[in-house]
Amino acid sequence: MSAVPGHVALPEVPGPVGEHGADEKLPVRATIYFFVIAALTAAVSVPLLTHVRVGTNGWLTFAILGTAAAIAQLFVVQTPRNQSYHTTIVFLIPAVMLLPPELVAAIGVIQHIPEWLKNRNAWYSQTFNICNWTLSLLATWSIFHVTRDATGVIPDPHLRLALAGIAAAAVCVAVNHVLLAPMLHFFYSHSIRELGIFSFESLSTDLVLAALGVGIGTFWDLNPWLLPFAMAPLLLIHRSLSVPQLQEEARVDPKTGLFNARYFAATLAEELGRAQRFERPLTLIMADLDLLREINNNYGHLAGDAVLKKIAETFRTQLRHYDVPARFGGEEFAILLPETPPEQAFEIAERIRRAVAAAAIDVETSSEPIRATVSIGVAAYPRDAADANELIHQADLAVYRAKLQGRNRVLDASSEPLVVPETRSAPLVAVPDDGDHQVRLPGPAQIETHPAHERRHPRPHAVHGPTFFSLSKRLAAVVGLVGLIGSGAGVAGLVFGSNHDISGMIAIIGLVGAGQALALELDLGSISVSAVGALAGAALFGPRAALALAITTAAVEWSSRRQSLHHVLFNIGALSLASLAAVGAFSLHLLSVHGDSGRILTILGGVAAGLAYFVVNMGLVSLATSVEGHERWWRAFQERFAWLVPHYLVYGFIAGVIFLGYASAHLWAFAVFAVPLFLMRKTQEAYLKHTQKSAQKLREAAETIQTQNVSLEQANRLLKERSTAAMESLSATVDARDAYTAGHSRRVQQLALAIGRELDLSQAELDLLGHAALFHDIGKLAVPDAILLKPAGLTDSEWSVMQKHADEGARIIDRLGFLNDAVPAIRHHHERFDGAGYPDRLRGEEIPLGARIIHVADALDSMLTTRNYRAARPAAEALEELRRAAGSQFCPRCVSALERILPVEESDAEPRSREAVAL
Repeated sequence: MSAVPGHVALPEVPGPVGEHGADEKLPVRATIYFFVIAALTAAVSVPLLTHVRVGTNGWLTFAILGTAAAIAQLFVVQTPRNQSYHTTIVFLIPAVMLLPPELVAAIGVIQHIPEWLKNRNAWYSQTFNICNWTLSLLATWSIFHVTRDATGVIPDPHLRLALAGIAAAAVCVAVNHVLLAPMLHFFYSHSIRELGIFSFESLSTDLVLAALGVGIGTFWDLNPWLLPFAMAPLLLIHRSLSVPQLQEEARVDPKTGLFNARYFAATLAEELGRAQRFERPLTLIMADLDLLREINNNYGHLAGDAVLKKIAETFRTQLRHYDVPARFGGEEFAILLPETPPEQAFEIAERIRRAVAAAAIDVETSSEPIRATVSIGVAAYPRDAADANELIHQADLAVYRAKLQGRNRVLDASSEPLVVPETRSAPLVAVPDDGDHQVRLPGPAQIETHPAHERRHPRPHAVHGPTFFSLSKRLAAVVGLVGLIGSGAGVAGLVFGSNHDISGMIAIIGLVGAGQALALELDLGSISVSAVGALAGAALFGPRAALALAITTAAVEWSSRRQSLHHVLFNIGALSLASLAAVGAFSLHLLSVHGDSGRILTILGGVAAGLAYFVVNMGLVSLATSVEGHERWWRAFQERFAWLVPHYLVYGFIAGVIFLGYASAHLWAFAVFAVPLFLMRKTQEAYLKHTQKSAQKLREAAETIQTQNVSLEQANRLLKERSTAAMESLSATVDARDAYTAGHSRRVQQLALAIGRELDLSQAELDLLGHAALFHDIGKLAVPDAILLKPAGLTDSEWSVMQKHADEGARIIDRLGFLNDAVPAIRHHHERFDGAGYPDRLRGEEIPLGARIIHVADALDSMLTTRNYRAARPAAEALEELRRAAGSQFCPRCVSALERILPVEESDAEPRSREAVAL
């Protein structure tokens, strides 16, 4: 929000008092005051507006001054104290001097229409501005004409005119500021003095502009050709108002809104001198944004700028009004804390660090808010340094230590030795405050380049506001014809129409504009009650209202969506034709039928008008859609718009009722029917908000569930990894119990995977086979060393214990839960192909393939390895043994696959037929 003499924007400009966001509602006291001012304005101006007629004097003057005031309202001068000035009053004072009161009451609205279309300020902000100016201008009109007509008190007409001008200028400025001050006070909760609205600068500026307006009004009466000479000083005044803003820009960093390094250096020198003279504490905080380059690389430099702005905003909210925050350079900030001991400064720095770390920053290039941290160093005078440069250097060293210790922390300046790399840059020096500060650009060797492999993450394309159609030739012809024919028909209706009720037409235009402005935006369009006003205007004022209503609707729609020019022209043409069609359909009420039958006929005419309006408007839109989309017109109409027919029939019914009410209640009929319509809109808005809130809660719940699922998946994966690692260690422990079998399980795993790949197993099957092969002997943990390491043959009872290791290993792995599918291969890896194995005496294909593969790999590694009861066998002999046992002890297919991956020289093995061992 800005404190604006003569104008209030609630809330607009962020600043120290910007505690209310753009979506913040008015405080209770401000709301009450708003409605009091609005009611007073309505009570004063509505009776005057009812006297507006075509024959009212001053229409040309009203058009010229209203246009000039509206244009001037667009050129605002912002001041460093969140105040803004317009030169609008220069044209409003002549309007007060030259126009009748009914037109003066309307000029406050005309003045703000272009500004609202451009900025779309909050409705209460714009409405209050209109009410404020309307009351101020009517009070000014009264005092001016009372003073000018006081012939009995002041006989001299020239003196009366001068005094009337002085009184008009004083009353206009006074009433405007008096009405504005409570609203700013209630909204900001600041005192009137803090707002500065009655300061000499504020009052004198407006009084000078008002005095110039008196001069322009006088020249208008004497000789209009002299007006350019009277208005010449206006340019100089406008430029002079910009001087404080330029002075502020010279000391403020444009990206963050904080002070710049030059201003900070001057303030540091001034405050340090004061601290030395009065022996007062002074503390400096240096803050450095962590990993800004990573943010720029991942999300783009605009995201980095957004982070800098967010940090600056955090500084403003966490600091006191007399602290001096500044952007020192790049991603480094400096904060000067006058009258602050180091202990208190450390608490402030820690509060800032926590606030920055907790802030979620929305950027267009990331679907999720990003976060940033800062490393902060604190140095104090006179504890750590005696001059400005040393103070900055000590704080900067503390920042460097904070980064070395892991970032996102606050450290106090310390005398502890700090290991600084040789490439460390020179200490920071305060920017001199005299002369120009120029730095030569670094040479090519000094410029840091990014590695070639660094790439930014792809940024999603931002989807801009809704567009109409891309203009093909066929569509351009349709848009051009509709726009020209509709606009021409609207102009013809304006010229040849017979209705002269100007006040009613202005009221219905305002009703349509308000209805369109309050349209509820949806993902696929909008909901608006402006069609009711358009139908009522067609019924009451005939063809004269068609073009004005179409332009109003199109202009408000453009201000909301910023559509292309051809879209606006098409809307004006289509809406004009639709309104004229509604006028023709409503002519049923002109039949000579009286009484209740006549009223029923009028209602039926309204319903027919609603249907005609709908058919023409939606028909033309469907035509444009079908031309561009190369589809049938009827299909486009039926699929997109046919469902709206009942709505427009109801709109027509309401318009017919408004027509009947207008005959007896005049303008009050609009209020009677507008209030329920806007209440309906409020209900729709509440329903949509409730629906959106519910949908948002569902989305948040879904996101929470998704996050929990991801967390569970991560925990599960981690558990699997750790459990697998633990089992691998146990498997290695089994192998390590016997020096002859060290590494046996890992070798079996490699052999089994090689056989599995040769047999074209899938990746999932290979993963499972690898686990089973690695853990196939895990059950030997339950076998005593006396049996496992016995060098001689085993007795029957000992062999019975040894045979249990496969079943025991299967039970161990089964308890893990996530390797259940590997249990059969572990349990049955000692089954024989002929059914003579253990533990379940399975045979042939009954044995799991994984178990058969492990059985072959286990046997080969055992024969190739020296054991405590025998020596290792040559590879050829081992393969020959496997071939002889294929079909009885081993799976022939697995043995054949093993032969293919472990070929042996023909001299080492007897010739064999591959087909003899293959299934």
